[in-house]
Amino acid sequence: MKTGRKRQGMGYPWNIIAGIVAVLVTGGLVLNNHARAVEGQGSVAVMQVQSVKLNYKKGDKVTVAEGVPIYSGVVESSTSPDRMDINGYSSAQGSLQIDAVRGEWIKLKGSDYTEFWIPGWYTSKESRSLTKTMPQTFTLRSGSKLYLFPGSQATWSSGALLKDQALIVAATKDWYGVSIAPRVWSKESSTYRPALLWIKAQDVAQHTKVADGWFNRELTMPTSTIRHLTDIVLNSKTTSKQVAQWLGEPDWQEHSGNLNDTGYAMSIGKTWRYERADAHFLVTFNKNGRLVRARWNISQDDRNGVVSNWEFGHSDEYPFTTKIYGTTLPTTLPWKSVWTNQGDINYTFLQAATDDVLLMKGDDGGFSGGYYEGSVYALDRHSGQKLWGINGGFGRQQTEVDTGRQYVTIYTDYDPDKKKYVDRIRHLCLKNGKVKWEYTPKQNFRLNGITAAKNVVVVNSPVVEGSSNSWLTVLDSANGETIWTRKLSTGYQLLNKGADDPYVMYWEKNQLVAADPLSGRTVWSIKVGKPTVDHPENNPYFDGIYRLDPFASTQPERWMLLRDQWALLDLNTGKKLAQFPARNGQQIEVLNDGMVLIRDNKKGDIYGEYADFTTTLYDAKSGTKHWTLNSKIERGFVEDDQLYVIKNGYPAALAYDTGETRWTAQNMIAAFQYPTNQGSYVVIDDQLLLPMGDDLLVMDKNNGTLIGRVHDVVMGTPEHRDRDAKNGTINRIGNEVYIGSSNGRFSIYDANDLHTDISR
Repeated sequence: MKTGRKRQGMGYPWNIIAGIVAVLVTGGLVLNNHARAVEGQGSVAVMQVQSVKLNYKKGDKVTVAEGVPIYSGVVESSTSPDRMDINGYSSAQGSLQIDAVRGEWIKLKGSDYTEFWIPGWYTSKESRSLTKTMPQTFTLRSGSKLYLFPGSQATWSSGALLKDQALIVAATKDWYGVSIAPRVWSKESSTYRPALLWIKAQDVAQHTKVADGWFNRELTMPTSTIRHLTDIVLNSKTTSKQVAQWLGEPDWQEHSGNLNDTGYAMSIGKTWRYERADAHFLVTFNKNGRLVRARWNISQDDRNGVVSNWEFGHSDEYPFTTKIYGTTLPTTLPWKSVWTNQGDINYTFLQAATDDVLLMKGDDGGFSGGYYEGSVYALDRHSGQKLWGINGGFGRQQTEVDTGRQYVTIYTDYDPDKKKYVDRIRHLCLKNGKVKWEYTPKQNFRLNGITAAKNVVVVNSPVVEGSSNSWLTVLDSANGETIWTRKLSTGYQLLNKGADDPYVMYWEKNQLVAADPLSGRTVWSIKVGKPTVDHPENNPYFDGIYRLDPFASTQPERWMLLRDQWALLDLNTGKKLAQFPARNGQQIEVLNDGMVLIRDNKKGDIYGEYADFTTTLYDAKSGTKHWTLNSKIERGFVEDDQLYVIKNGYPAALAYDTGETRWTAQNMIAAFQYPTNQGSYVVIDDQLLLPMGDDLLVMDKNNGTLIGRVHDVVMGTPEHRDRDAKNGTINRIGNEVYIGSSNGRFSIYDANDLHTDISR
């Protein structure tokens, strides 16, 4: 799997016993509800404390209670309490066997071979009197100590460490449990948790419950303290009412991403955003108002670890994650949509448009066994109302819009209602979805698919089941009647891209043929052997040679791979307009002005370190190389004398004539080694829009300054859908900006409103 997927519960093997013990989402303890809770202010009566004797041996069975801190190894007193690297807290009871004993520590091994250490006292009878309290600040008397557990031999000096990092979170008899925030929350692939140590009640001079409204600006509570509090208090039972009480009202409320996995009906909840300059906190609730996700977006500094496109999680109970960004977090901008359609499948891609209709593709985004559902549907361009739709389940779907853009031919090979594979080719009216004609294959085995040329639909079917030979059946797109057929031999390739192509084009027997759509006669041909290098479009992560405009017809010229050459062909005549050598690991990208970016990898691979790549801006028609850079340059968009690109994983602008970098967003937004194409650049006046991560970013096109993110737009990383994302996620025509999402929403925005809305 390519890097960049959302990561949850990484770092430490959390499952102690499968289905029995998992990581607790809070740092507090949830134990005996009948024990006395200690809250408020004042001193506590002193009781005589006796050291607990632990007589454990290897092989003994013990019960692990809830809220027990889990360690990867024994922690010595020389380790600072804020550097204990707590991996998690247990959340359920279960009987475990002791694997080793070391002083006051016991080592346990789960049935899934995970190993971990805990202080043995947490399995004792004395530990059952613990109770959780709401977090409290406190002051300690001079000379007081911290204990591994009540009465432990292991102790630590409290020092000045506790002033801003510690909170009382539990109590038992004459002891308080103290949560101590880690010095570093995230490092490499791990997220650490607050440590849990103990202090004598008699050493507490005073303690006060933390006031509600943690994000209220009047309280000026440090972000580090709020991060600590959310780790302690929030869990899967928390309600939106409680979050509003504890954290205060959010800065923004938005529709959440899909809360269900692929294969289940979509469920959209609410995400509350709390935004500060150094951190954003996102809390997501389901339809019942229960907390199901929480995430800290943290800006990069020396304490937060490296910038990453992973999300570091610490819970299997619900996703509580941290994401490290660049130096600047995108503040939310209140750009309001003209209309929004809420679909029922995750990703929404615009495929084609007329004056009145938008043809859409819905895709759940799953792959490697996780793909369950895709659809084709139409929206009213003026209101966003859904006009019709076809759900193809997890089968193949292909759409071909006819030359006049009044009809669409749809091929599906699976019927989700009948739950079986059924090849169907339907020709529908775009406006109302009415079927004008339907083609039923004569054979019982499955088709290879369809394509199109001017006024025809081309059906590709094997000669016999499993055969690599094929019959081309060319249908009149007006009525579905067969015009002509042709048998193609093993190794053939169909080369049509859609109804804008003037001829039916295929490669067979070392010859590229362009056949008249209505008669089948050869109009032009080129003798050329089989390609000797692999076509980049065979790789699902390649986002395509062209950026296709859903509102416009394609030009009658195309780059094709002819043996060991890239050739630009005039599709009407077959004439070569330009050509240059092709290499393995090479990608080409045609810019919006017709110039070509050529990306080469010295190791012959499309992946690898950025240092392995060179990128050349090439004017193929004149044979001129304008410049070559030792970088991976992709997703280019030309405007005037500036080229907006993704350079080595991050947004950048280059001087068009020299390739000189005019600005980069490397420090602000951060770089990814293998960025998924989430959508192309769109320019609105001085603003540059780009989907990246979860957000639709808005940057100043003149200097790359990050202005913010668009309100209530949830982007995603549509792996293996890079071409759909490149062409269909974000498009502009005139003052209309069409924006897709990863939570089923598709919207139209007025470009004129962007500057007004972001200036508020």
